Amino acid sequence: MSEQPECCICHDPLTPPYRTLGGRLYCERHFAAVNKPHPGVWRAEVLLVLTTAAISALLALLGQNVALPDGPARIVVGLLLAVVPSALWLVFFYQQDRLEPEPKIKVASVFVLALLLTQAVALPIARDVLRVSDWATADTLTSLLASTLILGPLYQGVAYAAVRAVVYNTPEFDERMDGIVYGTVAGLGVATLLNLRFVLDNAGVALGPGIIRAVTTALALASFSGVMGYFMAEARFTHRPVWWVPAGVALAALLNGIFSWLIAEVSAAGLTVEPWRSLALGVVVALAVFGALVLLMRRVTEVTLAQPRA
Repeated sequence: MSEQPECCICHDPLTPPYRTLGGRLYCERHFAAVNKPHPGVWRAEVLLVLTTAAISALLALLGQNVALPDGPARIVVGLLLAVVPSALWLVFFYQQDRLEPEPKIKVASVFVLALLLTQAVALPIARDVLRVSDWATADTLTSLLASTLILGPLYQGVAYAAVRAVVYNTPEFDERMDGIVYGTVAGLGVATLLNLRFVLDNAGVALGPGIIRAVTTALALASFSGVMGYFMAEARFTHRPVWWVPAGVALAALLNGIFSWLIAEVSAAGLTVEPWRSLALGVVVALAVFGALVLLMRRVTEVTLAQPRA
């Protein structure tokens, strides 16, 4: 007996006539949702980033006049700043996979593994083995090289390992959009841990620079890893040369390193440097890569819909 056809999203049983798109079967409700017109999506997504930056700047400005006392309140505020931006961007990127949303358990697994690997592998290598903080601040060039040749590759390597280990070779990784979704999730796992360590290592954060660092780090690392995920997906579903995935990881690592160098100007001790320059430059980098990622998401969705599913 043949299996009962079911919706690829809600798995409700279907009866003819079937609603199909890109070789997938949908119930009436989800078929309508997938085909819902999205006018102005690009403008809405750019507006989302700019609004986030504007709110961050406003809160940072207010933070100059709000001195949080040392102690639990300072740490609690810092922890919220570390987690909330990642949660918001996680929801946003997950919703972009409208053809066939990924299992939440897989998404959570990639996020958690990236977070744990950052704590267990990337940070110990940077801090204890290479002791980057002891020598990287010697001058501007040294700082830039440390970020682009050590920190960027370490953080991006963790994101790559999380995607590769959890989902890349499984049946769930069955379309190009999956690479971007899981890549951004891995990047958010790395960003969340970096923000958490920033808070805990400094017994909380000064409100102004803390907001700047947390918001921009979450968006930037998600975007960089999303680009990496695109390269991984292309290699999975299209014949690409052997250097294709390493090139994608290297590009994301370079962007990651440049961003890490820029955002490092924000001091946990307070506004001892000009954080507005870091905010502006960090947002420019994040926005540029985010814009490229949005275009890639549109492209992979169109390619998926144009090809019958096996």
